[in-house]
Amino acid sequence: MSDTDAFIVLPADPMRLAAAVQMVATEDPKRTAWLRAGAEQSRSAEPTDPGAARRFQTVLELAFLVASADGLATAERASLSLLLESMIDGALDHATLELHFADLDSAVAMFGRHERLARAASDVSPDACEDALGLATIVALGDGKLSRPELDALVELGSHLGVNEDRVRDIARGFAARVQERLR
Repeated sequence: MSDTDAFIVLPADPMRLAAAVQMVATEDPKRTAWLRAGAEQSRSAEPTDPGAARRFQTVLELAFLVASADGLATAERASLSLLLESMIDGALDHATLELHFADLDSAVAMFGRHERLARAASDVSPDACEDALGLATIVALGDGKLSRPELDALVELGSHLGVNEDRVRDIARGFAARVQERLR
């Protein structure tokens, strides 16, 4: 897919882009804290807070489903892993995230992207809908664009969460603008 077919394009050198996306991804200390806590809980054999683990795994799946809607090349997958590692301050290592991605690939192959998106969205609490959309947007922007298939996946996610298409587009544009500000 060419950049001209994308909904949002953030032209920048990959290193600067990665740094800008990471800054936006980690700018909210509360979000960073619950993501890290959820990642730590999800790696535990006996989590003390299974709800935190489930919330993290849900957000991870939703972000993966949106970001991979246009395909996920090897380099893009590595960037996604690095971004997620930075968002959770290394609470899960690269190999563990790759294992999660392989499991998610298998689930998509078995059940389909639409079914997985609907299933994961059903685990999002009503007060976390826009945060889930925002995190999925941040992760999808990791390659410098929000492609039409990624936007379609975000809009579909929004419909499962009760967020209308215009609001989903506003959320996407808002996060893209924040990344763009950090590129200046």
